[in-house]
Amino acid sequence: MSTGPDDRAVFVIEPDGVPPLSALRWWTARVLPLLGADHLWAVHMVVTELATNAHEHGTGRVTVTASAEQVPCSALLEVHDDGGERPVAAEPGPGTAHGRGLVLVRGLSRAWGVRGTGVGKTVWARIDCGSGTIGPCPVRPEPIAMDPEPC
Repeated sequence: MSTGPDDRAVFVIEPDGVPPLSALRWWTARVLPLLGADHLWAVHMVVTELATNAHEHGTGRVTVTASAEQVPCSALLEVHDDGGERPVAAEPGPGTAHGRGLVLVRGLSRAWGVRGTGVGKTVWARIDCGSGTIGPCPVRPEPIAMDPEPC
């Protein structure tokens, strides 16, 4: 972790091996401390998807930057890789194994897009506070496996 341009936090994923997604999610919670649980949940889902796509379909190092604004409250995630292929949000059928990630990004983000850079591309998403809200956490006597709620 380091500081990038404009004091944005930077997380780098090397091209070899398995991307450290749990470390990436921990990092976003640390560098975006003003976010509430529902907002952070949406940020975790989006950053995991964008970083995974960049690692699997891009080339070279994956660089993730994160920043937040208080008024209006939002988080900006930017994921860069050296590949030239632009991602496409598809509408996969029920039997399709892949292709739902950018649909999820689109649903949880106020806006998202791709911009070409000198080398490669940057996929970005802006998530408003309250975006991805999943309601109050229910009280449960024990955790439920594969619980979609961040509680």
